[in-house]
Amino acid sequence: MPKVISRSAISASKDEDTRSNLRVFYCLCGEFALVCDQPLSACPSRPQDGSYVLRCLDSRADPETGYVRKARIFKISATQRDPVLIRRPDGSLEKQYRFHCQRCQLPLGYETTVPPLKSGNFTYILKGALSEAQGTAPPDALWAVEAEEP
Repeated sequence: MPKVISRSAISASKDEDTRSNLRVFYCLCGEFALVCDQPLSACPSRPQDGSYVLRCLDSRADPETGYVRKARIFKISATQRDPVLIRRPDGSLEKQYRFHCQRCQLPLGYETTVPPLKSGNFTYILKGALSEAQGTAPPDALWAVEAEEP
């Protein structure tokens, strides 16, 4: 009898569960508002108002290093309203297209580009507007005001 040689490839692959990497955020009223691929505390903050910055699009490659800042993966469940004009402390004006909680209408964040959501480079989430625990306020929801000494 002829010898039978079998060639088989053994492969072990692990199904990656990408859902475990997603973080869910709720409005202060308990309504689902945002799902994101990282905690908001890991996002950069905007110097003008301390809002969390979510990058919507990949950046252009840096000419020197070739580094590209990757877009965040996120989905917002909110309603947009008419734009608001904000005067910054330096005197400049900024047009903000704010989005609000669908249940309680609390402002959650804004973009500086015209709707729809995620059409510009960045989406800004207001500090203290969202919590990872449903029904509880985040630690930065109420900012402590230092008492002035007489």
